[in-house]
Amino acid sequence: MKTTIKFVSISVASAIASLAIFTGAALAAYALLGDAIIVSGGNPGNAAQLRSDATLPPSFGVARFDVNTPWSSLSTLSTDFNVTDDNCGGGSPRIQLAVDTDGDGLSDGNVHIAFGPSPTFTGCAPGWQSTGNLIGNEDAGRYDYSQFGGSPFTTYSAAPALVLSGTVLRASVVVDGSWSAAATGGDGEQTVLIDNVNINGAVETFDLPADKDACKNDGWQSLFRADGSPFKNQGDCIQFVNTGM
Repeated sequence: MKTTIKFVSISVASAIASLAIFTGAALAAYALLGDAIIVSGGNPGNAAQLRSDATLPPSFGVARFDVNTPWSSLSTLSTDFNVTDDNCGGGSPRIQLAVDTDGDGLSDGNVHIAFGPSPTFTGCAPGWQSTGNLIGNEDAGRYDYSQFGGSPFTTYSAAPALVLSGTVLRASVVVDGSWSAAATGGDGEQTVLIDNVNINGAVETFDLPADKDACKNDGWQSLFRADGSPFKNQGDCIQFVNTGM
């Protein structure tokens, strides 16, 4: 049985008003777009909350990560996720891989990789779970290569030649299922937490500083306030630990 999937096109131009860019310790950089914020209640520590609400534009939440590596060199791609309201469905949540196929540094389309149980990608279990490594994943229907002339319901190994020779520019965790009754339970809202995003062994945890020592030796560059904003310098990070402000 094929699952109906409706992908929302998320462009930089449409999302720039809600864009916040952060420098990560392990991953080079990430950005939160749309209805996306840093919250407590991660696995452990903080998490990124991505929400899609049919009544509150924009109706998507995205955590976007710079990758810039050949498709053939992408060996690890995973995240922990927790669907807090209501379910997986409608192709959401998923990871989108923006792929440059002609070497001009610009995306020529996205590979979509669905979360949840194959082959329907609905009925996600409650609580924290892991996608496992999605690179090499042969679950039926998990991969969608349709933007590159491939199948929309297939496996990792069915990647078209354009993708195999391309460069992955960005990886985006996307929640945009507010249109789907399967995803929202009929209330028009889908909310997902993500944590421990792993791209080729570099891991983003969205975490706050545990103590003043965590701010030292450039540690402040990989830490964030509860609202997701970065620290200006080591002193700013230490002041936050001392005052909680």
